[in-house]
Amino acid sequence: MTRTPVEKTVRYATTVEDLAGAWAFVMEKLEQVGPDPSVEISPIWVISVGDALSGTEEAPPRHFSVVVSGMVEES
Repeated sequence: MTRTPVEKTVRYATTVEDLAGAWAFVMEKLEQVGPDPSVEISPIWVISVGDALSGTEEAPPRHFSVVVSGMVEES
């Protein structure tokens, strides 16, 4: 009986302040998630409770959620 390789999902996620940080994170993790990586970069706005209660019209700071994932053979 031939055994096929067992794979596992590898996923790295973080939040960064700018796109340069997002791409740096992607490039740092890319080789660790296998030959067919999935990359997601999404803008998010961080609003604290204090900011929400203050009633100011100032826009909250934008950050980026970054996810790099893929399948690698289990060792």
